Order: sequence, then structure tokens, then C-alpha cells
Amino acid sequence: MESIKLQLKEKDIEKKVESLAKEWKSEATVPGFRKGKAPVQLIKTRLREELRAESLQKLIEEGVLEIVDKYEPFIYSPPQLKDTSESEDNIEFEVLLDVPPKIDIDLSKIKLKQKNNIDESDISTELERLRKINSELKSVNRAIKKGDTVFLDISSGKQSLPNYSISVGNDNFTKEIIGLKRDEEKEIETKFPANFPIENLANKKGTITVKIIAVKKEILPELNDDFAKDLGFDNMKELKTDLKKGLEAEQKENQKDSIRDQVLTQVLNQLDDLEINPTLLEMLKREGTPEEEAIKQAKGLTLLDAIALKEKLTIEEKELDEWMDRIAESEDNKLDEMGEEAIRFIKHTILRDKALDYLVEKVSEEVKNG
Repeated sequence: MESIKLQLKEKDIEKKVESLAKEWKSEATVPGFRKGKAPVQLIKTRLREELRAESLQKLIEEGVLEIVDKYEPFIYSPPQLKDTSESEDNIEFEVLLDVPPKIDIDLSKIKLKQKNNIDESDISTELERLRKINSELKSVNRAIKKGDTVFLDISSGKQSLPNYSISVGNDNFTKEIIGLKRDEEKEIETKFPANFPIENLANKKGTITVKIIAVKKEILPELNDDFAKDLGFDNMKELKTDLKKGLEAEQKENQKDSIRDQVLTQVLNQLDDLEINPTLLEMLKREGTPEEEAIKQAKGLTLLDAIALKEKLTIEEKELDEWMDRIAESEDNKLDEMGEEAIRFIKHTILRDKALDYLVEKVSEEVKNG
């Protein structure tokens, strides 16, 4: 909570009383005068208490609204008024605002880890991935080995699963069929994986009978110009060049996300005592976020909100319109249901994103000048 003094000068109250008396004149009923004909001065005298009460109410509303505008949209709950003090010249109120705390951070302490170049090992890894995608399965007449793809019939009681294919790896089930050959059968008692196709055995111990239908070995294509041509390139050099460009673009995008995560994490580590806004925390928990994750998210959002306020970050009308259009076009569009809350949500999202971009930019400058 932040406490702000709201001071109403007596002369401003009197001006508001005068203005209201003139507004009331047309409807005021004063003995001895027809409706709307009583002098303003007489209305001020006869209706002094009512005029002063409404004048104070309006001035308080205007004053609080002016204060609130400086913090929007980061006011998490309605403002509160307390501790009125009155003197001959003015009346003073304390306005309590549920807003992000003031923060102080040292960006020079932030250290970034980033990979700058795509090397041959990265390209080789991608080539191996392409080989796997374009591999073929060839039937072999031998015992099953790790890495093979096996087609088998499975039966368990009244349940059966014909011609089921599985890759032989390190799990308990496939270890049991290593060494078997085509047409051989085996009764297996073991704990089956969670994705086992017979539902009542998935992630449980049980017994099944298997019959091997076929054993197939993965044949990987050679990395040569023919392989590149099959993928639409003239030769391997052109394929590698294309892979490098794609990996660099992917790295750039991933690096951007990585840097944002590093900056946010390290800034939060500097602010161990950052006061998490309880209203924000409760809102996240109401949305179904688990307690520990809600605390983590609330701390991050509180930081970004505090940065946005401290640096006076703003939103262009065009940015708001673009966001509104994107949400309106989405399948889960709930703009009409959310009403004004939709605008607040969008403003929060834009400003928090800008706050993180601001931090990343400042840290990058520190690193560059460091």
C-alpha cells in the first residue's frame, strides 16, 4: 500500500459550493420564492450543509481520480480514504493505494550467458535429425537388438492387439523381447510403460504373451549430394547453408527469450525482500495457479509493474487497437464478457512486456559498455 496526501483548500471548497448553488438554483425550493427563482446567495445560506457535503464529495472524487490516473492500470484494488485532518485553511485526507512498491536495482550486476555462433556441431546435429526423418525400415532375419523396430501380436487374457509396432529401447517391456526372432513367442511378466496400448496394464505390472511378426532395422540415408537433392537442394553445401540460416534465426529467437529470462531472474534475485502484492497473488490463485507458482508469478509481475510505473512507460493508441484486434479475431475471444477488464488486461500485458524489454535494453547497454 502507498499512502498519498490529498489536500482540499477551503477556497476551492467555496468555489465548488458556489458552482453547485448555481446548478441547484433551477430546482431549489425556498420558502417565499417560486421554484427556480430564489437568489443563489440565499440558496447557499439555506442549503449550506448539503452544498458543502456534496462539494467535498465531488472534490474528493476528482482528487482521488487524479491520483489514480498516475498509477493506472496498476491499481490492484479500489483506493481507501482515512485519517482526515482539518484546519482553518484546508482539509487533508490520506489516500491508500494498492499499487506496486518502489524498487531500486543495480543492472550492472546482471551477467548474461549467450551463444553467439552456429558451429559445425550444430549443423551436424540437424543433419542427423533429417537423416532420422528420412530413414527407412528394412526387414532383417536375425534376433532383435536395441534400436530395432518390431512388429508383434500382443495378447492378455481376452484382450489382443495385432501387428503392434514398437521401438526397442531401455524400458522394461522392450528389454524382454531383445534376442527374440520372427515367429517366436514369449510370455512376459513386467511393469509396462504408461503409454502401453492395453489400458488396464498401462503403468502397471502384469503378464502378456507376444509373438514376433517382423524385425526391422532402421536404414539411415548417406549424407551426400543425392540426399540433399531429395530434400530439394542442388548439393550438400547448399543444404548446409540453408540449415545454418535456419538455425541462426532460431537461435536469435531463442536467445531473445533466454536473455529475457536471465534478466528477470537475476533482477528478482536482487530483490529477495520484494513485497508481493497480496491482491495480485490471490487473483492468480483464483485462476487455479498452484501456490508456489502463483508466488513466483506474482513476484515477477509485481517487479514489471513497478518498472513500468517508475519509468513512466506508456501505450500508444495504435498498440492498444492492434491487441484488441488480435483478441477479437482469436477463437477464445471474450472481450464482450470482460468489458473494461479486457482493456485493463491488455494494458497490463503491453506495459509488462515493455518493462521487460526496458530491462533487457538497459542490461545490454551495461554489458556493451562494461
